[in-house]
Amino acid sequence: MKPFYSSILDEILNTGLSTFEDRRGVPAMNIREDENQLALEFRVPGMRKEDIHLEYNDGILMISGEKNEEREEKDKDNYLKREFSSYSFHRSFELPEERYDVAKAEAAYKDGILEVTLPRKEQKDKVSRQIEVK
Repeated sequence: MKPFYSSILDEILNTGLSTFEDRRGVPAMNIREDENQLALEFRVPGMRKEDIHLEYNDGILMISGEKNEEREEKDKDNYLKREFSSYSFHRSFELPEERYDVAKAEAAYKDGILEVTLPRKEQKDKVSRQIEVK
C-alpha cells in the first residue's frame, strides 16, 4: 500500500515547484510522520489565523485561506497611491480515517507557518489463518 502522501510528493516533484509558493496559490508543504502522529506544515506568510480555514469531510482534508489588503500612501508631493493586494490558497488531499484520528486534529499558526497535527490510530494486526473445509 502506498503512503497517502506519495501522491502529494509526486505532485510536487512533477510540477517543478520550488520551496516557495507557486503562482497558482499552492503553499509549500512539509510532511513529518512518526509512530505517534502526522504533522503537515504549510508556508503561508502574511496571513492571520482568522484568514485560514480547515475542513475535513468524507476522507478529504481541505486547507484554504484568503487575505485582501488595501493600502494608501501619500508622498511629499501629495501624490496618492493606492494598492490592492490579494492572496488566496487552497489545497486538499485524501487523509485516511482508519490511519489518523481526525477528531483529535489540532492546528496552530505561528511565524507564517500553519502546522496541522493528527494523532495516529493504533493499527490493528490483520488476521490471517487457514480455514479447514469440512
